[in-house]
Amino acid sequence: MGLVSELRRRNVLRMVVLYVIAAWLVMQVAEVLIGLANLPGWTGPATLVLLAIGFPIALLFSWFYEITPEGISLEKDVEPADSITHITGRRLDFIVISLLCAAVLLFAYDKWWMTGPSEESIAVLPFENTSSDSESAGFLAIGIQDDLLTRLSKIGALKVISRTSADRYRNTTMSLHDIARELGVSKVVEGGVQRAGNQIRVNVQLIDAELDEHIWAETYDRRLTAENVFDIQSEIVETIVRELETNLTPQETLQLTAMPTRNFDAYTVYLKGMNQAGIESVESLNAAVAYFRQAIELDENFALAYVGLADAYLTLGANFLGGLQTAESNALAEPAVVRALDLDSNLGQAHATLGFLRRNQGRLDAAEAAFEQAIRLQPNYPRVFRFYGRLRWQQDRPEEALVFFEKALELDPFSATATFDRARIHDEMGRFDEALDGYLRVIEIEPDHAFAYVYVAAIHFLVYGRADESLVWYHKAAQNDALSPSLQAAQSIAYLELDDPESARIWVDRGMALGPDTFWAMWSSLCLNLYLGDENAAQEDARAMHEQFPRNWGSLYVLRNFDIAAGRYDVARSRYARAFPELSEPEIPQVSPANYFAAVDFALVLIHLEQKERAADLLDESLKVIKTLNRHGTAGYWITDARIYAMQQRPQLAIDAFGEAVNEGWRVLSWFFIDHDPGLDSIRGEPKFQELHEQLKADLAAQARRTGDLKASGEL
Repeated sequence: MGLVSELRRRNVLRMVVLYVIAAWLVMQVAEVLIGLANLPGWTGPATLVLLAIGFPIALLFSWFYEITPEGISLEKDVEPADSITHITGRRLDFIVISLLCAAVLLFAYDKWWMTGPSEESIAVLPFENTSSDSESAGFLAIGIQDDLLTRLSKIGALKVISRTSADRYRNTTMSLHDIARELGVSKVVEGGVQRAGNQIRVNVQLIDAELDEHIWAETYDRRLTAENVFDIQSEIVETIVRELETNLTPQETLQLTAMPTRNFDAYTVYLKGMNQAGIESVESLNAAVAYFRQAIELDENFALAYVGLADAYLTLGANFLGGLQTAESNALAEPAVVRALDLDSNLGQAHATLGFLRRNQGRLDAAEAAFEQAIRLQPNYPRVFRFYGRLRWQQDRPEEALVFFEKALELDPFSATATFDRARIHDEMGRFDEALDGYLRVIEIEPDHAFAYVYVAAIHFLVYGRADESLVWYHKAAQNDALSPSLQAAQSIAYLELDDPESARIWVDRGMALGPDTFWAMWSSLCLNLYLGDENAAQEDARAMHEQFPRNWGSLYVLRNFDIAAGRYDVARSRYARAFPELSEPEIPQVSPANYFAAVDFALVLIHLEQKERAADLLDESLKVIKTLNRHGTAGYWITDARIYAMQQRPQLAIDAFGEAVNEGWRVLSWFFIDHDPGLDSIRGEPKFQELHEQLKADLAAQARRTGDLKASGEL
């Protein structure tokens, strides 16, 4: 106990604590400086050796020497009455506490704030084609890269960057260090493929991008068969896993040895299909369908080809793309994805596509289960996170949707589709500036991405009230996908806003020629005929559209207006009751963001039928819903609040809401509501309403003049 007391008195124990903390901080700082200054690899170990040598020296110094007011003296020469070791000890305590605080801050920064690549993160860069037969070997190089990524993506302990993002660095002059930094990875795989007749040579190397050092390299010379190609890929993946000291689960080990097909021709055709599917236009997707079908003809047990086929059908059924009706695309995709799962129930891509299909069918629980299984089987597959995000979006859980989209972008940082999905969520959440930045980022990544141009147009039109500027972007969208009826027809709505039905007619006709049964073609035709006052044609369009899309509020609205004008209130009520039973059958109507437009329109029918209590419930519930929404944007409620107040006979509130909408930039379908909505009859004659209407028309007239200038310059 005397020795311990003496160690305390001489501050030796304090020196131990002080030295250990200080040495740890020195090593942390040294690690950063070594990386920044690109110092030799031995610098870190040398620093550690010096610190280790200094440790006993510091302890001996603390035992034999003491700090006094006159300076440093040998401990034996200091009289006990003159010793100030207790004061020195308190000072050392302050230093220890300060260093501890610094250590905690450094640890927190390193753990939670420092943004650097994960140690177990990897990108497979495009393999170089060094063959004279550039086309066939080119697809082979793409296929080897893609299959390596697919196999690596099934390993949960790794972060694997998607081919979409890695392909940006094909033929790049950037350093591997800079590429890895942009992709957020620490390791990079690169290689080349050379084909000569029926022989193939694959060169591959694994590189530590932070240190710019080769970890491993190998050359494979084999006879060109499907088995040999996939064997090479398996060997490469096994070596990468071993070099990275990654632990595999038994399930992952089994999946790494799976062989997609033994038919090399089927594999080559499949790669061509995947290349076309990635473009996501009507033309390219139809080409992809043909390639996938050909691959299946060559190998009827090629599960991935069935997945590609189902994906292509489902993407063709997307609303704006308009290549297929949703019901038709679902029907075509179902047998393909079921067959894929019959062939390989452990195929993560197949479960992701199954979830895509089930979401389309409205079977949301089944979709969620499929997505969860896909993530378990293939945790680095960005497509499933996009699909899952869209499901959460559909379930009105936007913040959760954003998490999934961010995960997709972590795995595929240059994905135009994932960037677009994130922008759409920001759009519907009312974060319009972020949404516009996102859409423009999509165009930067993929200049031919037609949908991004459409939604840039929509921001200008539906948020900022600039129909003229929207037309510039609508035209670019139409040029980028000339086969989409929706992208051709959509801009007609902006032309009608600018009192230019002749130009609107051109685009309506183009849309109808390409897809007369698609939503935007039918809707634009209906709007044009209504604008021109052709009531017979408008009613015919509305009936056809209602039959095709029975829950669409727009066709119901037009039919309702004709029914009210003719006194056919019961007919209108029956039509709404069939389309929206949740608004007519329950004791309290079930109004939601998906049906509030119809609820407001239905209420006016019930007012005419003297069912005023039910109408009041519909209007009250609709007001509650729109208080959770944004006025502007694709999911905006526009002037619905003004329409509700007008039907409730609250004219001042109605005019105030209408004025707020006009002053904030609402312009979309202004003629549609102002000229045709009987629900606004109670305020239409009010001077303030008329003044606001004139203000709106003056602004649109100025925009129409600018549009004329754009036409004259050739920009439109």
